[in-house]
Amino acid sequence: MQTQRYIWASFVTVLGLSFLVFCSNLTLLTSEQEDNNICQKYPKSLVGTVHPNLTDTSYKDMEFRFTWVQTGGHHTPTRCKPWERVAILIPFRNRNNHLRILLNNLHPILYRQQLEYSIYVLEQADEKPFNRGKLFNIGYLEAKRDNHTCFVFHDVDLIPENDHILYGCVRSPMHLSRAVNTFNYKLPYKTLLGGVAAWKTREFEQVNGWSNLFVNWGGEDDDLSYRTIANKLSIFRFRNSVARYTMLEHRRTPVNTARHRQLKDSYTRYKIDGLSSLVYQSPKIQRYQLFTMVSINT
Repeated sequence: MQTQRYIWASFVTVLGLSFLVFCSNLTLLTSEQEDNNICQKYPKSLVGTVHPNLTDTSYKDMEFRFTWVQTGGHHTPTRCKPWERVAILIPFRNRNNHLRILLNNLHPILYRQQLEYSIYVLEQADEKPFNRGKLFNIGYLEAKRDNHTCFVFHDVDLIPENDHILYGCVRSPMHLSRAVNTFNYKLPYKTLLGGVAAWKTREFEQVNGWSNLFVNWGGEDDDLSYRTIANKLSIFRFRNSVARYTMLEHRRTPVNTARHRQLKDSYTRYKIDGLSSLVYQSPKIQRYQLFTMVSINT
C-alpha cells in the first residue's frame, strides 16, 4: 500500500514538473512569435517607384477610400507590431489644395510601410509673417504628448515618388527629400535639411529644435543644418534614385531679407533659441478623419 502511494506521488510530481516545463516553453515560444511579428521595414506591399497623383480630390472621397485611417489621421497596423510611432508634421496656411494632394499620396504610402502614424497639420491661424520653424517646434511638443518615437517635418508641397522612402526614423536626422524635380533631382548642397526630414527625439532635442526667429521664406533650414553640424551629428539620406519628390507649383512666400544676418550666429545661438525658448498659447486641436488640425497663434 505504501509502495503504491509512493509511486502515485512520484507520478504526480513528474507530471507537475512536465507541466511547468511545458508552460515555460510555451511562454518562450509566444515571446519569440511576438518578436518575430514586428513589422518589416521593407514590407512586400511596397512597390518602389510611384507616379504621384497631382489631381485635387475631396476629403470625402479620401475618407471613403482610405478605410484604414482612424480619426485624427491615425493608423496602427493590425497584423504586425509597428517598429515606430511616427508623427508627420505639416506647416500650413491657406494651401488646402496642396494639403489634399499630399494626403491623397501620403496616406497610402504610410499604410504600405506598415507604420503606426498620425498626421498633424500645423496651421498658423494668425496674420503674422509665416513662421515655419516655430510651427514645427509647437507641433513637435504637441505630438510628443501622444508618445511618438519619430517625427517627420514635411512641407505641404512635396509629394514622394517612391514608397521605399521610409518614413520611420531608420537613422536620425534623416533628410528624405534629397532629390526634388525642381532641382533636377540633384542635391543642391550637402548640408541641406529642408523639405522633408525625419528626427528621433534625442537628436532633435540635442539641437534644441528649430529656430523661432526666422519668418517668411528662407534661412530656417540652413539654421537647422548649422545646429546639426555644431552638435557633430551626421545627416543621413537614401540614395538619389529612391529619395525623389515632386514639388507642387505655388506662389512663394515673401523672402526673409534678414536671413543672412541671422545665420551668422547660428552655431552658438542654437543653445538659447529653439525649444528651450519657445513660448506659445495652447493651440486649438481638432481631430478630423484624415488629419489632426493644430491651429496655432505664433
